[in-house]
Parts: sequence; C-alpha cells; structure tokens
Amino acid sequence: MKGTAILEEPGSPARAMDAVAFDALLEAEQGALSRLARRLVWDGEEARDLVQASLADAYEKRHLLRDAKAGPAWLRRILVSRAMGHLRRRRVWGLIRESLNGGSALELSPEERFEGVERWRALGRAVRALPAQQATAFTLRYLEGLDLDSIAEAMGIGRGTVRIHLYRALKKLKAEQALEGETS
Repeated sequence: MKGTAILEEPGSPARAMDAVAFDALLEAEQGALSRLARRLVWDGEEARDLVQASLADAYEKRHLLRDAKAGPAWLRRILVSRAMGHLRRRRVWGLIRESLNGGSALELSPEERFEGVERWRALGRAVRALPAQQATAFTLRYLEGLDLDSIAEAMGIGRGTVRIHLYRALKKLKAEQALEGETS
C-alpha cells in the first residue's frame, strides 16, 4: 500500500515496515518527544532519559504499530505512560527524602536557572505538586496544545476524565496563584 507503513506482525514479514522508515519516524518525532518530556517532568536530564527509554520501548513494540500515520500519537502515548510512572515514583521518593532530610526535593535544572523566569519556575513547581494525571493533562493541553481527544488517547482515558483532570489542575494552580488570566 502506497503511503501506509505497516509494521510486521509475528509471522507476516511481507507487511513489515522497513528499518529505514521506522528510523525516519523516530527521528522526525524525537524533537517533539523531547519537548513534551521536558514539560512533563520539568527536568532536562530526566526528560532525556525518558525519551531514550520510550524510544527503546517503541523499538521493542514496533510490531504493534499498524499505520505510520498513527506513529506520532503512538510514540506520544508510550512517552506519556512512562512519564506518568516516573512522576509517581519521583513524588513518593521526594516525600521520603524531604521527610528524612528536612529539605526540598524540588531542585531546578541548570536549564531552568538559565531561563531565569520566576513565573515559569513557579508554574513548574505548582505543576509538579499536582497529581500525576492532572499534571500530565495540564501539560498536554496548555503547554503542548493538544485537543481533548488527543490527550485522552495519549493518556489512555476517556475525554470526560481528561476534562475532570484539567478542571482540578486549573483550580489548584489558580489557588496557588501559579496561573494568571484565562486558560481555556
């Protein structure tokens, strides 16, 4: 089929996407994935690690991709899933470290210090304090500009659930005064 790349299913190598086409998909999406990961975890080094792990996952699961046009959303879904698990683990370990050390577990990366925008850092702190699903929904909607259906697909939840997470995230961020103005 012209214009449609299908990755191999076990037992049907005739329908396989060649390695060059798969590599081209990964290369074309790597910048967007890096930007998304950075906005999800708010740390450059962690974001790079997440992207690399997600790309490795994608390579291992490449036989599941049926349509090359679905590739970007498929890669984003893998990254979001991995990032949500990372955020859950980081929050638990951050609370443990904070209670043991009496200090803050929220350290800024050199990139964030370089940017130096206090408002951006305040937003980052507020987003990190949100539950993982609320933070992910907020990031996908307001920082990545995805529509509700794309967010629902990336997170593997219903559109209505996305709206609930966004409503709660906005309410908390406004209460923390991390957001000013209208965010619709």
